[in-house]
Amino acid sequence: MSVLIVDDNDMTRETLRVILRHDGYNVIGEALDGDGALEMATRLKPDIILLDVVMPKVSGIEALKSIRMVMHDVFVLMVTANKDQETVTEAVKSGISGYIVKPFNAKKVLDTVQSVVTKVRAGRNAKAAAANPPPVASSATVNDDPVKPVN
Repeated sequence: MSVLIVDDNDMTRETLRVILRHDGYNVIGEALDGDGALEMATRLKPDIILLDVVMPKVSGIEALKSIRMVMHDVFVLMVTANKDQETVTEAVKSGISGYIVKPFNAKKVLDTVQSVVTKVRAGRNAKAAAANPPPVASSATVNDDPVKPVN
C-alpha cells in the first residue's frame, strides 16, 4: 500500500515514516503543508494519506476538501493533537477515513492504517468482481423444456 505523509513537523513525519516502512508500507512522498498535500496526492496517487490538521498556509481540513474534489477513492487519516469536537466533526463531514490522535505510538498508527488497508482491499476486490462477472450458465432447453427429438 502506498502512503503519503503530510505534516509540518519534521519529527512527526520521520516517526510515521519509520513506523510505516518498518511494517512494509510504501511511503511514496511527504509534504509540509496543505498545498503540498494536494499537489503530491494528485501526482503520486497514494492509496492512503496521513494528513495533519494544523499546518501553515492551508489547513489539513481545507486540504482534505480539495483532495476529495479530485480524488474520491483515496483514504485519508487525520493525524492531530487537536481533539476539539468542532474540528473532528468538520473532518468527518469532509470525508476522513479515520483519526490518529497525537501523541501516538506504533501500535495505534499501525492498527488504524490496517483498518483502512482492509477497506482498500475490499474496494479493489469489489471493483475487480464487477469488471469480471462470472459467465452465465447455459443449458439445452427451449422455453424451459428439454429439447425433444422429432420422429
